[in-house]
Formats: sequence, structure tokens, C-alpha cells
Amino acid sequence: MYQFAYLAPPGYPTPDGSFDKDIVNMTASIKEVDKKSVNVPNSALWIQLKLMPDGGSFEIKKRKDLVYINLFCFEAENTDSVFSAVISLYEHYKLGTPKRPPVPTWIHTIPVAEHLLRANEIKLCQKMTVSYYWAVCAQLLKKRNPLN
Repeated sequence: MYQFAYLAPPGYPTPDGSFDKDIVNMTASIKEVDKKSVNVPNSALWIQLKLMPDGGSFEIKKRKDLVYINLFCFEAENTDSVFSAVISLYEHYKLGTPKRPPVPTWIHTIPVAEHLLRANEIKLCQKMTVSYYWAVCAQLLKKRNPLN
């Protein structure tokens, strides 16, 4: 199994990086996430996945308010470029100094307006982030080795 780190700014609780089958099934049913912002069923949350050559971004809004930006990195060779985006966001949102990921595969969560979320919504956001991270990771692995 691949290792990954799920990091948050200093003073924020460590995000829950565990795998949740129900959330995986729910996120799999949401289509066109990488094209536009789409509603999460039975919630006030909206999500958008943006894939880039060196990583990805998973943004979550509550209604129209941005609550999280999650940056993904899938390879050691891309760590510096994706991590520089993390540094910029930490500076912009005055979150302190980001911790450098201990492994080359990671998620860095940027809480923009976490205070707008209830505890169950925070947990849902974390689980969706992990689900999309692994879905994108699996797609990348499949592209590299089409025999799998």
C-alpha cells in the first residue's frame, strides 16, 4: 500500500486520513468534479477537483463560501512545485509556516473558513479529500501502467 501524509497548519487538528467505504461510494457517484463545481448530495457543500501536471487541488465550498483548499502531490519530483503553492496559500491566509511533508505523496489542507462548518461537515470534507486523493492516484498509476 502506498504511504501518504495528510497535513494541516499549526494549531489545527490532524486531519482524518482514514479510508471510508461509504464516502468512496458517494464520491464515485459524483460526476464531472474535475470540470466544474458540483454539489455534494444531501449537503450544503460544493466540490471541485483541479488536476495539474504536478499534482492537484480539491476545493470545498459551503454554499458560496470557500472553506478548504487541499493540495495533492503524487511524486517526489513534484514536491517542490506543489509545496511552493502550499507556502503561498499559508502566507495568503496567515496560517504560519507549513510543515514539509515526510513522504513524496501527500495532501496539505488549507482551512480558509473552517469555522463555517459543523463537526460532521469537517469530517465529511476530510473523508472526501482522502477519497478523491486515492481516486486520482489510482488513475495516475493506471495511466503509467495500462496493464493493471
